[in-house]
Amino acid sequence: MKKLDYLIWFLSILIGLSLVSSCRSLAFSEHGDLFADVDKYFNKKEGINVWIYRSFVPKENAKTGVRVTSFYPLDDRILGLLKLKNKHNKVLFSAIPENSPQYNFIAIKHNRQNVKLKEYKKLEYKKATYYQRDYSFDGLDIRHAYIPYGKNKALSLVYYALEVEHKKCPFCRFDYLAKINALERLEDSNYLSTWQIYDCPEEFRKQAQIIPNKELLKDQQKVFLKMYDINGVNKSISFFKLITKKDDGPIVLQLCPNTYVLEYLDVNHQLVQRDSLVVQ
Repeated sequence: MKKLDYLIWFLSILIGLSLVSSCRSLAFSEHGDLFADVDKYFNKKEGINVWIYRSFVPKENAKTGVRVTSFYPLDDRILGLLKLKNKHNKVLFSAIPENSPQYNFIAIKHNRQNVKLKEYKKLEYKKATYYQRDYSFDGLDIRHAYIPYGKNKALSLVYYALEVEHKKCPFCRFDYLAKINALERLEDSNYLSTWQIYDCPEEFRKQAQIIPNKELLKDQQKVFLKMYDINGVNKSISFFKLITKKDDGPIVLQLCPNTYVLEYLDVNHQLVQRDSLVVQ
């Protein structure tokens, strides 16, 4: 093969590989956890949490819901438009809420800060800095929030919707999530395995202790603890924790006086144990 012919052949291979790489879909992280009644996504392997809405219900192959293994039809094209299809990025989830307005929401973990921010608007929420850019594509309104954190990591949140779907309050549902996720990355950029809400002022809360049954982890890597407070015939979730074999010792937390039901779930979200707790 002549030198010129070899050079042309070699360049054609490089161009071909470049095109394949640019068209390749982003991979999903395989380690995320979320529940319909907890407004937070947990991913211990990726070391990140993402605030979401409770209308983001885990459903993999439906017209709505949170997907953690597959894209919605337009997701891949939108991510290409935003230049987010990079080998250092991982998709955490892709969601469409159960209620109106209907929109798509995608969360992406950047293992390197690899977005050029020249055309992005710099925003701040309670001293938390993030960046934002708007796009239009085939009648869709698109907004990308980019949240740098740690030494060289970032979280991308992507929203897109038909204008008619969100014309009453464009981007309102997205902007709130962008703000609180930017704030969380500022306040605690490390992964958190717990979630909790309170229904009483701080001065009324009491210290409580929970000792998980270690036998539950004998044949699996993790279990989930969901704690509900009981009000008559109603119950509402107040605490969640992902428990692994490394979690030694009791769980110490502050709780409002009440009667609680503790439910332990396996990796398939099936109930494996139920306990009760009374806080006077």
